Amino acid sequence: MDQLFAHLIKMSITGSYCIVIVILVRLLLSRVSTIYSYALWSIVLFRLVCPFSFESTISLIPAEAQQISMKLTGYQAAAEVILPESQPAPAMKTPEEGYAADVSLHPENAVPQSAASAQPADSMASANPWFELALYIWLTGIGVMLVHSLMATIRLKRSLGNARHLYDNVYETKELATPFVFGMLRPRIYLPSGLHDQEQAYIIKHEQVHIRRFDPIIKPVAYAVLCIHWFNPLVWLAFFLMSEDMEKSCDESVIRQLGSGIKQDYSLSLLALSTGRRFTGGSPLAFGESGTKGRIRNILHYRKPAFWVALLCIVGIAAVGVGLLGNPRQQAEMTERDYAEQYIEANIASYQRTVPDLQFEGSTLTKFAKLGQFDHLLDIPVQLWALEYRLKPDNADKLMQLGNINIEDGMLTEDGSMGKPILVFSYQDSIPKYLGEIRSGENDMSRPAGQEIALRKFFEGKGMLLHETFSGNHILVKFILTTGETSQLLLSQPVKQGEQGIWTVERWMDTRGNEYYETPETEVTLAAYYAGLQAGADAGTEQVWLDPLQVAVQYIRTELGQPVSRDNLVVDYEATAADFAIAPVSSFLGYVTGLAMDSDTLNLDQVEWLTLEDSDRFAALGITEEDLPGGFYILNKYKINDPYTVTAETEYKLIDRENPGSLQSVSKAEFIAYYEQFTGFAPPCMITVSNNTVNTVTEVYVP
Repeated sequence: MDQLFAHLIKMSITGSYCIVIVILVRLLLSRVSTIYSYALWSIVLFRLVCPFSFESTISLIPAEAQQISMKLTGYQAAAEVILPESQPAPAMKTPEEGYAADVSLHPENAVPQSAASAQPADSMASANPWFELALYIWLTGIGVMLVHSLMATIRLKRSLGNARHLYDNVYETKELATPFVFGMLRPRIYLPSGLHDQEQAYIIKHEQVHIRRFDPIIKPVAYAVLCIHWFNPLVWLAFFLMSEDMEKSCDESVIRQLGSGIKQDYSLSLLALSTGRRFTGGSPLAFGESGTKGRIRNILHYRKPAFWVALLCIVGIAAVGVGLLGNPRQQAEMTERDYAEQYIEANIASYQRTVPDLQFEGSTLTKFAKLGQFDHLLDIPVQLWALEYRLKPDNADKLMQLGNINIEDGMLTEDGSMGKPILVFSYQDSIPKYLGEIRSGENDMSRPAGQEIALRKFFEGKGMLLHETFSGNHILVKFILTTGETSQLLLSQPVKQGEQGIWTVERWMDTRGNEYYETPETEVTLAAYYAGLQAGADAGTEQVWLDPLQVAVQYIRTELGQPVSRDNLVVDYEATAADFAIAPVSSFLGYVTGLAMDSDTLNLDQVEWLTLEDSDRFAALGITEEDLPGGFYILNKYKINDPYTVTAETEYKLIDRENPGSLQSVSKAEFIAYYEQFTGFAPPCMITVSNNTVNTVTEVYVP
């Protein structure tokens, strides 16, 4: 349904261009005959109902119409990312600009969570609540219009029950004062009572022209199209103008048949029967005489066009029709290889900007192969292509100026510090579109599961996927590393929700906001892997996966190498993926240095505070009670200054000397001034950190 609505918007935008052009042509033909403009409305009808057409070099539809329609629909590969056919390919990322860092499968290659936790873009129809709301409003509007027309038709049909049959398909009724045609397959002409013979003859002749031209069928079809495009004001305008042209062209046909001498009598008949209503009985299946003033003016000014004028109009209308029916011819579609060569050319240009006199004698594409295809991540297929190439410079010595590059046998390779490039393509109607690149060194690209995780991180970073691997139930588990940092796990149920569903760690985050995705070591897809575990749990052989806390403990011990027990976990059973996106807060005790008014960082020399209760720790360190004269011991074992960022929101707190046991908030300047008075030992501080940013700096009381 989402794609149907997206196609409908595209057709409505294209149809709007047609409507504007037909209105302009209609003005030019206003002094000739309305039959020509009436014929052009059929082109508008076609463009509003048919999503396909041929390509033409003389198309009157601007190429921008297709671009605007895709942007407005948010078409799912994300129309903001997948460019319209007439636009150039997106700019390739070059070495000097740096490659967008993806979150690695391993801690040493992690990136800050803030760079990867973007929420889905509104360009995604399936994930955009506004798009879904518009879809429901559209369906509601269609329902209202159809119900209204059906009820009006039923009321009109009941009012015609006492109509008197005159002859053939002509009836007379006292219920309505306007002549009209009712019925599609067997149309009947209904006349109001009391018409003179001459008036009756004119009106019957007019209605017979309607029937002969199949207007009783055309009008309801046009109304059905109006119901579908009810949200477009130009379609309403087109419907009313088409109705006027329909009536005026019938008037002109009557005059051509009976002669110009009837103009005055015919006009008086119309004036006498005028009711000022457009829809007879409010039903689109019946239509009568309307727009009397315009019709009379048209009748009085109508002259049968000369043969050459009529011929010229026919040729012009045919040309306009062809121009409106055809879509603008698109540029030749680029293949995956075209994009790969464009990628290489972009890198060459980047190298030459870095070293202006560097020239390349040639480039060789040594490998370009599809790694895999994934159809379930987006609404359209996505493929990964591995790229390898070599560039031959005119002087290999110049390559040394490029810095961190890889050179083999005097040739520049595609290898970077993060591995080889993997190009990402999406496909709409089998046409590839380049979305960006993933680096092989950041991800395990040798197996389907690793490729899928790499793609998921890529799309999450672009806001094209929700920031979660598996929807449904989530559990957030927080734990403290041996370094004192607080980290957290996000557990999900990948196959089945509820008590019978297995749990897995889909990703974890450290206190600096670095996020790490879990990729199971398997040769099959993620879906197949977790389906197998679920089948084992159902059979009673993989029961461990049904206990989320046991899964969490096992993961922390084996994957992170941290000693932990269930009692050390802080668990939120009602957590969401949005809760996980908030970096955990860690508390560190140490000596603060390097804090200055003109600096946005501080250094922390982390320490460990020991008391008499820590006897086991004393034994491990070889410390006795004699080393604790004040009942405490500050262990400063490593003396490493870790840098942290401070902001304008960072809070500073000092011990309130007037109220022992209390703290007072001070400014950054006051905090610095207080610590500058110490020339030797300075009291340690407790800092709280999240996302590598210091939230609070608090003085710690030393007895």
